[in-house]
Amino acid sequence: MGRNAHIPAADTQKFIIEKTSVLFNKKGYTGTSLSDLEKVTGLTKGSIYANFKDKEDVSLKVFDYNFSQLCNAMSQRVNSETTAKGKLIASIDFYLDYYPSLATNGGCAVQNALIETDDANTLLFERAKDALISWKETTAAIIKEGILNNEFSKNEAPGDFAVYMIALIEGAILVSRSLSDYAAFKYILTKLKREIELL
Repeated sequence: MGRNAHIPAADTQKFIIEKTSVLFNKKGYTGTSLSDLEKVTGLTKGSIYANFKDKEDVSLKVFDYNFSQLCNAMSQRVNSETTAKGKLIASIDFYLDYYPSLATNGGCAVQNALIETDDANTLLFERAKDALISWKETTAAIIKEGILNNEFSKNEAPGDFAVYMIALIEGAILVSRSLSDYAAFKYILTKLKREIELL
């Protein structure tokens, strides 16, 4: 019997997802073993696989959890703003504030999943790609709103700037984590904020 066998059955899947969310992000979806899952949850292999079809099923649900946590936290910041420009800047400020937690917990879940699975047509790659597309579409919609409200130039292409913005954020995360250099992250995102002010 697992060490956490007292957990009600209905809560076991949620417990496993929450307990392994940082583990998958740090060790990678391929690098995380079943024994790692057993160790961090205190559950047996049987208990884990009674709630998930296989390790890939766990990894997909963990990715969804990590992405939803990020989206919910960012949405709170973005939706508190009333202008399109304010929303874009709020999303940048979110990452500036969120960076210490992101660095501690293994980086960006979307970036990690895409890099790890980019040479294989896996379900996880498709899930991460969908998350990236969702981020792009949400950002582009804010820019379109800003154009309609005369906050941004009508010459700006919403989809193109959304991709540019995401690429700068994700690139800044990758470089600053690799070099352990928060100042570089702050410099890149602060410069991006100035570009948004001039859109």
